[in-house]
Amino acid sequence: MIPVAGLEAVRAQYRLEPLQRPDHEKERLVGFLSEGELRRGARLLDSGKREEFLVARGLLREILAGLTGDEPASIQFEEGEFGKPYLAPRQCDDGLRFNASHAGGQLLVAVCYGAEIGVDLEEVRQDLAFRPMAERYFSVREREELFGLEPRQQLEAFYRCWTRKEAYMKATGSGFSQPSTGFDMSLRPGEPAALLGHASAPGDVNRWRIVDLPVPAGYCAALAIQRQGE
Repeated sequence: MIPVAGLEAVRAQYRLEPLQRPDHEKERLVGFLSEGELRRGARLLDSGKREEFLVARGLLREILAGLTGDEPASIQFEEGEFGKPYLAPRQCDDGLRFNASHAGGQLLVAVCYGAEIGVDLEEVRQDLAFRPMAERYFSVREREELFGLEPRQQLEAFYRCWTRKEAYMKATGSGFSQPSTGFDMSLRPGEPAALLGHASAPGDVNRWRIVDLPVPAGYCAALAIQRQGE
C-alpha cells in the first residue's frame, strides 16, 4: 500500500493492481468470493467484464484481509442506503474504511482509518466524446470553466473533474442519488483539487478533502476523504 501524502492522521493508503492474471491465480481469487458475489458476476453478459469483476472482488478481499487479519473468504460486507460497501462492524473495530474502483484492466483500492473515503479511477480515452457528458453531468460553473479552456486542455480537465466528482459522491455514500450538477469541483490546469461549492450542502466544502492520486500515464484517479474531526 502507498501512503497518501498529507493524510497521515487517518493513515490513508492506496494500491493499484492489474486485473489480468494467470489462470491459476484467477481461480484462487475467485475462490474467495461469496455466493452473492458469484451470482452478481454471472449476471454480467460480457465475459471480459465478468472476469474483471470477479478478479477485482477477490483482490479486494485479499487486500482487506491483510489489514484485518481475517481470511479473505471470511470478509463480510455490508452496504449503505445507496450501495456504498462497508466492512461488517466486527471486522472494522479500528475504524477501517475502504473504497475501490476499476477501469482499463486496473483495480484501485484505497483505505483509511476513522474517516469516510471514496475513489475513482478512469482510463483516459483520447477519442472520448466528452462534451455531451459534461453538459449532462457537470455544473454550470464546471461547464463554463471546461469549455473556456483551450481545446487541447479540455480532455484532461474533463477527466480531472469527472474523477474528483465521482470520488466525492462515492465518499459521501450518496452516489448519483445527489445531482452531480449541484456542486462544483476545480478542474483548471495547475489548480489544486478541491470541492469549490455545493448548492444544497455548503458545509461540505470544508468537510471534504479532494486529492489527485498519481497513477500511470493513460489513467486518471482521485480520492475524496472526510476531514478528521468532521
